[in-house]
Parts: sequence; C-alpha cells; structure tokens
Amino acid sequence: MDLRWECARRTAALLRAECAEVLAAEGAAQRAAAYRILRAAQNLEMWAQLTGTGLPPRVMDLSASARALVEAAREVCPMPPSLLRFSACGQPLPVAAAEPAFGAVLLNLLCNSLLYGGARPAVSVRCLRQGSRAVLLLRDWGPGIPPHRQRLALTPFAGAGSLPGLGLGLPLAAAFAARYGGAFTLESRPGKGVAAALSLPLCPVAKLPRPPHAAALLADRYSPVYVQLSPRCVLPD
Repeated sequence: MDLRWECARRTAALLRAECAEVLAAEGAAQRAAAYRILRAAQNLEMWAQLTGTGLPPRVMDLSASARALVEAAREVCPMPPSLLRFSACGQPLPVAAAEPAFGAVLLNLLCNSLLYGGARPAVSVRCLRQGSRAVLLLRDWGPGIPPHRQRLALTPFAGAGSLPGLGLGLPLAAAFAARYGGAFTLESRPGKGVAAALSLPLCPVAKLPRPPHAAALLADRYSPVYVQLSPRCVLPD
C-alpha cells in the first residue's frame, strides 16, 4: 500500500468528519467554512493519488469534459456568463487520463482565477489540437501572481498558511500532467493576468465514452464542482 496515499486518505477522512456537523448547521458562514475543509480534503486526496499509485488512466474526451465543467461552473458562480468563456476546436480530443483528476485540475484553475481575478474576473478556457497533443488553455486578466510567489507556485504546500487551502491547486495540475505523459506551464506578469496550458498526448480510440453533462456534475451538494468552487460559488442549502 502507498503510505503517502493512506496518510492523505486518513487525514481527509478526519477533515470530513470534523465538518459534518457544521454542514448540517444553519448559516452561510458555517457552511462556507465546512466547504473550505472539504476542498482541502479533496485536493489532498487527489494530490496523493496523482503522485502515488492510484488513478489509472481511461480514455476521455478532454474537450467534452472541459465544456461540461465550465457549464456547471456557470450555473453556480454569481457572474455574467460572458465573463466565463469556453471555446473548442469542434472535434473530440481523446486522451488517456483519469477524468475525476482532470475535473479537480480544471476546477482548481478556475477557482484561482475567479478568486484572485478582481471584482469582475474574466476567464477564458480553450481546448484545441496541436499536432499529436490535446491542449487546454486557461487565461484570466486579473492582477497575476505576485513575483515573490511565482517561484514557488508549483511547489506543493508552499502557499499553505498565507492563502486559503493547502497550496495544492497549481501543483495538482503539474502532477496530473506528469502522471499522464503531458506538460503543464504557467505564465504570469503583474497586472497582465495568468495563462495556464495543459497538454496531453492524443490517443487512438474507436469509440469515446459518453461525455458528462453539467447537470450531472451538480447532482448533490458534495459534488466536486460545489466543493472546488466553494470560495466563489453559491453554496446549496
């Protein structure tokens, strides 16, 4: 058994147990605090699996999955749809990866942009094909990552204590890319926003699985969309 994964699993279980009563209580502040704990637990588990022995790859359509996640985010985030844009190349982008991990990566990137993008954050998500690779590009036009934080942006837990969460959002993207033979890059200049690029090798496939629907991603109050976007979304009662 991977001891890192087992430690993360037990820690995440303890975090969830601690916030179970808080989620059942009334009050928006208590509910928001509980969701922050759930988000930390989910990211910790996902990081341990991506850097350990879990999450075997399965064929997925990167473009369809990204579209469903962005549509779900539009449903729960209090912002005009025009400020959260999605575009795709119009063809499937089959890759071999774990779809739940991809969801955690994209939702973390979205949450960062929505959380630190200013009063009216604008975010663009694009999916395209570049040669033999599927590429996801996320761009925002916020204040960017401060220079003193950029050096440690992809270091696990480096942001813990100074920012909300455990500092695993961007490291998750890097771990995901490394796990499935891809690449992750991050560019930021003060006042010019953030540009993130995730690329994965395309894989041959005879038939792609049915893509997820946005409504299914919001099936219950503990779905990853609510949990990961909790700092900026309307939480369910």
